[in-house]
Amino acid sequence: MSSLLHIENIDVYSPDGTETINQWVSDIVRGVEPQLEERIRFWVHIRDAERAFETLKNNEISGNFLLSGRRAWNQEMILNEINILWIRYQNAVHGTHTIESLSDITSPAAFQIDANDLRPDLGPLHDALLSCGTDGWRPLIAIRVGLMECIASAIE
Repeated sequence: MSSLLHIENIDVYSPDGTETINQWVSDIVRGVEPQLEERIRFWVHIRDAERAFETLKNNEISGNFLLSGRRAWNQEMILNEINILWIRYQNAVHGTHTIESLSDITSPAAFQIDANDLRPDLGPLHDALLSCGTDGWRPLIAIRVGLMECIASAIE
């Protein structure tokens, strides 16, 4: 029955991938200004997508599902976070941290944009995961952690 399981991944990224988010990281690491885009994204880490797929498959759930992050992100929010993380990494490598560079700079994740009307319908995925005994569709990998992994992959 699990052969009838189809998940359309939307805005799923992998630290060593080639998605738009990886291009932005690569550009910032190289000192290049990323190409601007107006698109609202619903980023989600590949490990969260894989976990959801495996849960559905192991519970022999069938159907067609959309999978994306739950939260809307614009490019500015993501680029700000990448820049913060990249500068902190460089300061750590060069021993150039200052009080300001170590201060608790508010993460773009602290802000939200209203784009619920653009978000893919995650209800069926959430309900299917609930039926498997989980908490439903709740991605676990924070965007900051995922971006740090993308930076690490970009500089390898």
